Amino acid sequence: MSWFDVDGDGGDDLILDAGRGLWLRGDGQGDFTTVPGQQSGLLIYGEQRGAAVCDYDHDGRVDSAVAQVDADTKLYRNATARPGLRVRLQGPPGNPHGMGAVLRLQSGERLGPAREVHAGSGYWSQDSAVQEMTAGGAATGHWIRWPGGKANTVAVPAGVAEVVVGFDGAVRMLR
Repeated sequence: MSWFDVDGDGGDDLILDAGRGLWLRGDGQGDFTTVPGQQSGLLIYGEQRGAAVCDYDHDGRVDSAVAQVDADTKLYRNATARPGLRVRLQGPPGNPHGMGAVLRLQSGERLGPAREVHAGSGYWSQDSAVQEMTAGGAATGHWIRWPGGKANTVAVPAGVAEVVVGFDGAVRMLR
């Protein structure tokens, strides 16, 4: 199972890679709706062994890769979601990618879903350390809790697609 915002609406969704694959669209309140494979394009016939998410083409939309037994690995490119903000962390010495950090994108006064930067996500799988964050409206900032408990709230300038944030809370790069 992978969780991320498949459609870019600010609410987390679930992708189940067992069976033939299934997208469960989240409403942001904890309820999910099944999206048929004919509509989602997620048709994974075979025996799956792992899944990972990453924005492989750097367009701000999360893509998914699914490995299978005795079959080709499948890459599902997300071409329809509303693009989000790519957030890359520069952690402290010994943790350059900020593994264990929790991020929440802010839109006005509203905080979006929490995302953890983690190492390993399933059977022989690892999601990207770069987080694609979406909110219900325009991103105004993001909150980061680093391993050890230190927290930062960082403003997001309008119109940027990617930021790199250091452990000190400084935005080091905008794109």
